[in-house]
Amino acid sequence: MMYIYGGRLPLEEHDANDIIKILVAANELSLQELVNYLQSFLIEKYANWLGQNFNMIYQTLFENDSFLELQKFCTDLISKEPDKIFNSMDFSLISEKILITLIQNDNFQMGEVHVWEHVLKWGHAQNPGIPSDPTNFSKDDFNIL
Repeated sequence: MMYIYGGRLPLEEHDANDIIKILVAANELSLQELVNYLQSFLIEKYANWLGQNFNMIYQTLFENDSFLELQKFCTDLISKEPDKIFNSMDFSLISEKILITLIQNDNFQMGEVHVWEHVLKWGHAQNPGIPSDPTNFSKDDFNIL
């Protein structure tokens, strides 16, 4: 259990969303010891949740470059288990910037054709008006995608 200024911070009583909010607040207040502790706690206790909510976690990492442990965790997850990210429920909500970062990862353990299929799926979710079958794409559809 983490003790702060004589009080307790019973993290087990909070869900992962709350802990992320505490992490961001601790970072804004430059409480580096707490930031480090919270990152470790999240990785240890909520690894599956982090993978399932990758978009939100990765977006938080993009906004805060202080979360080195979580960045390493996410980089490892991208490299070792890219399907977890591409098959997550919120994959289509990933920003273009994050998607580009994901597919540019040099240690990516997924075939290029499989990556392209997921990029098409993402692009179609962003632009539902284009045909779902790429063989029916017009030049404009390719440009939009």
